[in-house]
Amino acid sequence: MNSKRIFALLLSGLLLAGSFASCTKKDKDENKEDLPKVEATVDENVFEVPEGIAADKTFSLYLAMPTVSNSFIAKEETGGDLNDAVYMRNRLVEEHTGVTLNFVKTSRSSNGNDQAAETAQIRTLIQAGDSTYDAYIHAQHAGMPTIIEEGMFVDWNEIPYINIENPWWYSNVQRDICFGDKIFCMTGDYNLKSFAETECLLFNKTLCDELGLEYPYQMVFDGTWTHDVFVDYIKKATKDLNGDGIIKRDDDRLGFGGWQYEQLQALFAGYGGEALSKDDNNMPVINIDNELTYTIVDKMLEVFDLEGAFFEGSTYGVDDKMFKEGRLLFNDAFLTSVVDARSIEEIDVGFVPYPKLDQDQENYFSRTANVSGLTYIPVTNQDLEKTGAVLESLAYFSSDTIMPAFFDTVLTIKSTRDIESEQMIPIIRQSSRFLDQVLGFTGSNIVTAKSGNTLSSFVAANMDKWELKIETLAEIYAG
Repeated sequence: MNSKRIFALLLSGLLLAGSFASCTKKDKDENKEDLPKVEATVDENVFEVPEGIAADKTFSLYLAMPTVSNSFIAKEETGGDLNDAVYMRNRLVEEHTGVTLNFVKTSRSSNGNDQAAETAQIRTLIQAGDSTYDAYIHAQHAGMPTIIEEGMFVDWNEIPYINIENPWWYSNVQRDICFGDKIFCMTGDYNLKSFAETECLLFNKTLCDELGLEYPYQMVFDGTWTHDVFVDYIKKATKDLNGDGIIKRDDDRLGFGGWQYEQLQALFAGYGGEALSKDDNNMPVINIDNELTYTIVDKMLEVFDLEGAFFEGSTYGVDDKMFKEGRLLFNDAFLTSVVDARSIEEIDVGFVPYPKLDQDQENYFSRTANVSGLTYIPVTNQDLEKTGAVLESLAYFSSDTIMPAFFDTVLTIKSTRDIESEQMIPIIRQSSRFLDQVLGFTGSNIVTAKSGNTLSSFVAANMDKWELKIETLAEIYAG
């Protein structure tokens, strides 16, 4: 599809009277006479969903992660770039397929306990044979891998019209956390969080200027943005501001901080860590007890042995506060945080991917959060043809509506302050990586452990349990 054409369509739609509805059947029926038809020209070479394929049907999607709701729910035009792009995307899908979209947002929060409660609810509904929802969007962890093992989800290979080789699907999900030839979860451009909750490092450009440090941009381009440089920058940024001889978060300037449940996994992934790899048949193989993982964990420990590096696991936002105050050089962040960073008036802000382990590492790796939300199709689904048609349409039309609205308008134009930051966005997106949660190992287990809990002892204590997990995983993916 031509992007300029779709944006012309989007703009013309936004000039129409603003009383449209888009998400529920009730709203749509009440305003049906007032809705002008939205026409969309599609590229039949890559998009094969027939027009009207789901006429007079309803597609119900349950949003178990409340944070993904702004990628789906837009009841009317508000003048906001993303809201109106979502609104138009929904209209295009409904007009092309004939379906009525019904997005249901959980009433729970996104904290850990509520995530687990949502998982339990999904299991209960499926076990009871409840077919209310055609699909669910939920976290990658919080017990969801166990539900996959219990055989509660449909293999996406069985769903008509879905072609994950198309660029509006995140095929790295299959690469990173699916095995054999089965795909039990997926995501695409329709869920903005799949991109926006990819991790990066915000950095204080103003502080770099004061310290005479080169912005890391060129090193990223050259492939020399590595662990050793990262450690050197952390050391140079650390300073005892109040002169009491002790480096403390409340009073002094540090080099690197973050929320440990995201930050440590991002560092592990950035250094090329992965708990599971694949054999020649794409089946899972434990990938922990090897030289690379030992090296990665040692380097992670080296970072946090620095007096200027810390992880916080109790009080959320400590690192963000320090960064805004100009007392932190590098702050673990999602791409969504780039938008918030524009509100910091006192300092200039840039962002880069996490560094490589060393220059021998071919690619950068940017972790996508467990809570970004994956799509799961329950075995209770009564109409896989409708489901495939709608999901493919949602992803396809999103690639020319909500993704450009976020990428070009929110990130590139409104939030970044230099051309190099804009160039980081595609690098981070292309390097995105999902960490498998089946074994629950991301290096953080050792970094946060008490003295004496080494990787070798951790492996010895857990290997039998891991091997049983892999046997179960292999059964469901080979079945």
